[in-house]
Amino acid sequence: MTVAYYTSTNFMDVILETIQCIKHKATLHVLIEISNQSKHATLINVDSIDHLPLIASPEEVLGEARWGKFKPYFEGVASVHFVVHRNKRSLSLTTLKNARAVGMFLKKFPIDVFHFDTISPRAIGLYPYLRKLKVVIALHDPVPHTGEYNWREDVPNFVFYRMASSFIFYSEFAQKQFGIYYPKIRVPFYSIRLQPYTFIRQYLPSGKTDSKYILFFGRLSAYKGIDILLEAIPKVLEKFPTQQFIIAGKPAFGTKVDEAIIDKYKNNIKVISRFLDTEELVGIISEAQFVVCPYRDATQSGVLMTSFAAGKTVVASNVGSFPEYITHEKNGLLTEAEPTALSKSIIRALTDAHYKDLETEVVSTYNEANGRFNTKQLLSAYQHT
Repeated sequence: MTVAYYTSTNFMDVILETIQCIKHKATLHVLIEISNQSKHATLINVDSIDHLPLIASPEEVLGEARWGKFKPYFEGVASVHFVVHRNKRSLSLTTLKNARAVGMFLKKFPIDVFHFDTISPRAIGLYPYLRKLKVVIALHDPVPHTGEYNWREDVPNFVFYRMASSFIFYSEFAQKQFGIYYPKIRVPFYSIRLQPYTFIRQYLPSGKTDSKYILFFGRLSAYKGIDILLEAIPKVLEKFPTQQFIIAGKPAFGTKVDEAIIDKYKNNIKVISRFLDTEELVGIISEAQFVVCPYRDATQSGVLMTSFAAGKTVVASNVGSFPEYITHEKNGLLTEAEPTALSKSIIRALTDAHYKDLETEVVSTYNEANGRFNTKQLLSAYQHT
């Protein structure tokens, strides 16, 4: 079986783990979309794409040294290419023409299955080239997060959902959520298990580091509950007045942090409001006591898998897929998505350094049993007729 696996730099951390369980079971051609909006993304930090061809090699995009860090994950893959979109608009005549060219490029391979790892608006022009193929769609977020709706994302869904022979999800919660929102879709659904994002482990310090602060990291968006955390912090400081917090991430969708709280507790709260490259982010995570995720909703969480890969426990809201990966009072703490409950959970983690006990149960490496399960689910999705 020959599979074209089409994804984006936004999901680089996920696909590095996912392809491990299928690259030896199928002839796999990986296409990674990169644009001006996603050239600074998960694990990827590219200065410019303006000089690159539409279909570019990993060495052309990343350089030899940087690609060398990714290369072991792609050993056994038939081919890897980046699809370079220099036009900033996600829907335009240019993107349609580019997708047509990608379709012509794919004709060189005898492809049986086209695997979308989340659909991109820039891929709409591929439609004519996929009509005779089996199309499998993997969805990270089947329903937009609170405050993140973008009508452009509906266009490719309308085009490609009807073509799908099966759907894949990164959590059981996401699978159920999709079934509720799209009850007329009758093709099979499959869920797979996320693995810790092991790529980041090569950047972890070799020795022990001091645990200095509680960390919130990732894109600042309304659904991530940064306001819940800021309201909880004063309650934590009543018990632990010298406790430090770091909030690290670039605001998105107009999200703003409460400057009044930050100013009032400026000796306890540090905000890093910008994109962090992999090395800097891993350095910050490695010095954290634990990570906090006060989310209002969560289909799946890259922050959780990144934290686990770094060996850090997580205090997270009991929403979405978090209960599938966090066992309360074993490898982390689950709490309600409101300030009082969150503050109590943070205090629980800090008291007698309980977070260190939870940390001992965090699985930070690739799980072979989950890998076998994912292989079975993906091959079932590919082979379904």
